[in-house]
Amino acid sequence: MTYKRLIPILLIKDGLLVRSQLFQYHQAIGDPIPTVKRLSDWNADEIVILNIGLSSVLDSRREDKWHNIGKSDFTGLVRLTSTFCFAPLSVGGGIRKIEDFNDLFEAGADKCIVNTALFENPEVIKEAVSKFGSQAVVASIDIGTDNSNNTSIFYKNGTQNTGLNIDQGIEYVSKLGVGEILISSIDRDGSGNGYDPRIISQIPQGLSVPLIINSGPGRYEHFSKALETNKFKGLAASNIFYFTELSYPNIKRNLIRDDHKLRNVNLDCSFIKREPNYEHATRIKLLKKANHGSFVDHKKYDGQLRLDVKYCSRCLYPSLSATPMQFDNKGLCMGCRVSDAKRSLTKQDYATRKLQLLDIVKNCKTDSEYDCIVSVSGGKDSYYQTYYVIKELGLKPLLVTYNGNNYSKVGWRNLLRMRECFNCDHLIFSPSISILKKLNKLAFVVMGDMNWHGHMGIFTTAPRIAIQQKIPLIFWGEHGYADLCGQFSMQDFPEMNYRERTEHAGRGFDWNFFVGLDGISIQDMNPWKYPSDKEIFDINLRQIYLGHYIEWDSNKHLELMIKEFGFEVSDEPFERTYRTGSNLDDIHENGVHDYLKYIKFGYGRCTDHVSKDIRSSVMTRKEGIKLVNQMDPIKPKDIKRWLEYVSMKETDFDRIADHFRDPRVWEWSQEEGWKKTMLNN
Repeated sequence: MTYKRLIPILLIKDGLLVRSQLFQYHQAIGDPIPTVKRLSDWNADEIVILNIGLSSVLDSRREDKWHNIGKSDFTGLVRLTSTFCFAPLSVGGGIRKIEDFNDLFEAGADKCIVNTALFENPEVIKEAVSKFGSQAVVASIDIGTDNSNNTSIFYKNGTQNTGLNIDQGIEYVSKLGVGEILISSIDRDGSGNGYDPRIISQIPQGLSVPLIINSGPGRYEHFSKALETNKFKGLAASNIFYFTELSYPNIKRNLIRDDHKLRNVNLDCSFIKREPNYEHATRIKLLKKANHGSFVDHKKYDGQLRLDVKYCSRCLYPSLSATPMQFDNKGLCMGCRVSDAKRSLTKQDYATRKLQLLDIVKNCKTDSEYDCIVSVSGGKDSYYQTYYVIKELGLKPLLVTYNGNNYSKVGWRNLLRMRECFNCDHLIFSPSISILKKLNKLAFVVMGDMNWHGHMGIFTTAPRIAIQQKIPLIFWGEHGYADLCGQFSMQDFPEMNYRERTEHAGRGFDWNFFVGLDGISIQDMNPWKYPSDKEIFDINLRQIYLGHYIEWDSNKHLELMIKEFGFEVSDEPFERTYRTGSNLDDIHENGVHDYLKYIKFGYGRCTDHVSKDIRSSVMTRKEGIKLVNQMDPIKPKDIKRWLEYVSMKETDFDRIADHFRDPRVWEWSQEEGWKKTMLNN
């Protein structure tokens, strides 16, 4: 039996995994390594990695992340990937010479994918086919619309038109001897609207060279429809595999259910660990920062590594940020672009989105006594989520809270009042305080984030309860990375998932990293163990962000929740931001936790809030710059409370924190100490 293949394509730019839109706009997702590992663990039919950046040099240095390929090149990334990837690995991007083929095959690639060289240096393609075999060389042809509204073959990232139509393009590359042809649609890239029907209709049946169709699928039906044409040996896609839990297994499950011939996925193999493998020697090395004699090497902060940090032309986000950031050719950050797209949605658009939401609710019916879980911290967004789920969707939710033992008095009152305000059952999970103190200290030393336990606890507690209670639907509020860095488009509808939780909330550090450190046992870390893939697959758990389906305005929600339920804001201003209604669930989130972000990247929560308000037109850039320069550098007073909590001296805090300063942002001198470029326009 000949199986069809379902092929994820991972796009790499500047060392980061990115989503693509129209071959022009690239939004950073994060580190490619965790995604490759997940796909490999699921027994993916094949994995494609394409370097779409202008440079082969990759630079994703982060001192606070486990998955850190550092400064390398594309061949180095392929070599690293091949050490743990069990799926066939196809790679491309920048292949121009026979030596490029040699290097990538020696690094572990099974196939090389070529585009520009097909048209600029066809002889090297013939040489590669002769040397490595046709099965090892894949032609990538990008199809777009020319000035006459006809389909045409393009190359060089879709910028150069060959003048060939689809038939001519397929015939041309077939004569070069390639073993497969990957067909991508420029117009459908990142759309989520399905494979391009115009391209499919123009492809003849019965070609001698196998075809793989790419670009545009956003739902299961798009894959099934393409297979039904019987024109393709493989179906490829990118964005859809980034944003939902078990996306690859779920698409395969549906295709196999409908009698399409594909290999089964792997969800419950005892030989493969989903969590990263943390070598003991590396763990000990990371903990050495706690040693009293461990000081940061000031030599690397002599200014030689300093970059001219680029700032968004509208908001105040820098190019080196806590969440990966990309800019368009006009200097606008992707967060601003997504914000613009969000504001352009009409009432009718939101009406359509609500119908999609209602359809999800309908398909997640359960025999449990609860219709869904709403993960709540007791903040303004938690109040609004619960309000909407009950009033607009007519559901009976179970409220679930992770208590990290850092609530402000106001935040705790708001949380406890939710049960009364909404007449809901409310489960509050409170881990051992002694373990919390240990995790606070260890995570600070290892990754410069004392709130690792909180970020991971929030995104673990609700799924654990959902599995225990067999509740297949969890509601979250707004996806933070939409407004911050523009990680996705408004057509992606990402859901909370293991990859996002572990890579972004946990910086690549999962629960098993801490086992054996400071006397912490496996049982101690149970609260931070995410449900297994099979458990999630069996109940088809969905974790929905309401902000993708309804109009979301945090400032308006705050006003409404104050009016309707007497929601309390902070009775005194925060030191590091001007907002008084955010992060009341953790007294350190706006304080010492945010100060650590400033130490790492040179900006803090005031920049986050200002950038959102600039995008919403409630603040000018000039006003924002004044606030940021005033508030971001402040060393907060709550650091005293945290130091007492974990029994640490402030001098040790400063010494350890300095290890996380990025030398591309910070400079040090004996005379002036630490300094960075301040915003002034």
